[in-house]
Amino acid sequence: MAIRRRGYLRWTPAAIPFGAVIMALGAWGFLVPLVGPYFNFDFFTNDEWSFSTRHWELLLGPGLVAFAGGLLMTFPKWGFGQLGTMLAIVGGLWFLLGPSLYPLWTSGQLQLGVNHSEGWAALHWIGYFYGLGAAILYLAAFAQGMLSRRTVVEEASVGEQQGTRERVVTHTN
Repeated sequence: MAIRRRGYLRWTPAAIPFGAVIMALGAWGFLVPLVGPYFNFDFFTNDEWSFSTRHWELLLGPGLVAFAGGLLMTFPKWGFGQLGTMLAIVGGLWFLLGPSLYPLWTSGQLQLGVNHSEGWAALHWIGYFYGLGAAILYLAAFAQGMLSRRTVVEEASVGEQQGTRERVVTHTN
C-alpha cells in the first residue's frame, strides 16, 4: 500500500525485496575476499581475513556502500529509499569500474593471488567484480524507478448514470 500525500505516491513496499537482495550482494562483496580463500576463491592473497589496502579500495568499501544502500531501501521513507538507491548505484559502479581504474591511482595491475585456469579466473572476475556490480546496478536502478515520484490519477467510473430518464415527446395535431 502506498502513502498518498499531495497527489504523489511517495513510497512503495515493493522496493523492499530489491533492498534485501542488494544487501545480500553487498554482504557477498564484503565477505568473499575475507572468507574466499577457505574454499579456493581468493583474489589478491591466499590469506583468510586479510584486510589489505586493495581489499578496502576495491571490495570491502563498495560492499559496505551497497549493503548500506540496500538497508536504506527497506525503510518506509521516500528520502531514505532514494538515498539507498543512489548508494547502491555507487557501490555497483564501484564494483564495475574499480578494477579498470585501479591502475590510475596506484602502481601495478590487478592479478589473481594464485594461478588458476582461464575458466576459474573468469569466474573470479565475475564473482568479485563485474557480475556482482552489474547485478547491484541493475537492481538499484530498477528500485529507483519504483521509488520515483509519480502523479496519482483518480479514475471515475464510466458506467451508466443513475437517476436519468429518457423522455419521449410526441406531437399530435
